[in-house]
Amino acid sequence: MLIDEQDINDALQTIQRWLAPTPLIRSSRLNRKLGANIYFKLETVQPTHSFKVRGAFNAMLRLPDDVRRRGVVTASGGNHGLAIAYAADVLDIEATVLLPAHSPAERISAIQALNANVVLHGESWDDANIEALKLAQADAIAYIHPFDDVDVMAGQATIVKELVAQISRIDLLVASIGGGGLVSGLISGVAAFSEGTRVAGVETVGADSMYRSWQAGHIVELDAITSIAETLGARKTQARQFDIITRHAWSLVTVSDDQAINALVDLLAEEKLLTEPATSCSVAAILEGKVPVAPDENVVIVLCGANVGLARIARWISGLDGQDGAGAKARQP
Repeated sequence: MLIDEQDINDALQTIQRWLAPTPLIRSSRLNRKLGANIYFKLETVQPTHSFKVRGAFNAMLRLPDDVRRRGVVTASGGNHGLAIAYAADVLDIEATVLLPAHSPAERISAIQALNANVVLHGESWDDANIEALKLAQADAIAYIHPFDDVDVMAGQATIVKELVAQISRIDLLVASIGGGGLVSGLISGVAAFSEGTRVAGVETVGADSMYRSWQAGHIVELDAITSIAETLGARKTQARQFDIITRHAWSLVTVSDDQAINALVDLLAEEKLLTEPATSCSVAAILEGKVPVAPDENVVIVLCGANVGLARIARWISGLDGQDGAGAKARQP
């Protein structure tokens, strides 16, 4: 079921005290290259350099006061945990973030710097999430899911509400999929405020649980996340996101890690924009022609996160092997 228009309006009212609208910029270079009007929605300039703060603030502020005072717990591959830590710090709430045991040191320290408690558990987000649910129950504190939460999704949907005030027409909206909360929110926002806009979702091969589920016609759980796009690292989606995306998305595609890295380097070198692979994959899908664009249409790509270290980028660049990504599945308009 789509997120209700009123819930999205309420979410914007809730978060706008804490978060300013993010810029929308036009890429003249990609316009010339592709023949379409390509825009970037810069969620990378959010306080935590990711769109996730929208949902974090909305979900936290929608909690009853007595519940919020007891603190919150969540599990994350990185960006959601950082968002929860930031919002909790601003709102003076105790937060505990479960991360996979192999999480990069810079990610752990960034969350700890915001005064959140960090617990390392398991090999994946899914493992950490099971432990987070146990802690929430044992300590009687609120658990905030990174994507399967109506208030979180309504927060992400506020991106569309901002966009319709920034651009006269959106023909195509493109964003990456992890668990599906962002794209589900965007689809809901489009239904409420921008009817006729097509929404495309992008995953990297090895973190493509939604794509495989769409192909299978039911939710598929990956054995493991093998992509470098760790923040897309849910081994499976949930029923709400599966239903919204498979019913309403115009296109779902996958790109390879190499293609995501090539797009990351292109964005950094030519647009001077730093992104993580879980973001640059959306640009790769456009550049590789996997999400087709028509001449002169307005295409908005949500640059959803930039939490990546330069040393890791350097290692990825040195390891490029030129492999092609998996195929794409799209509905034509």
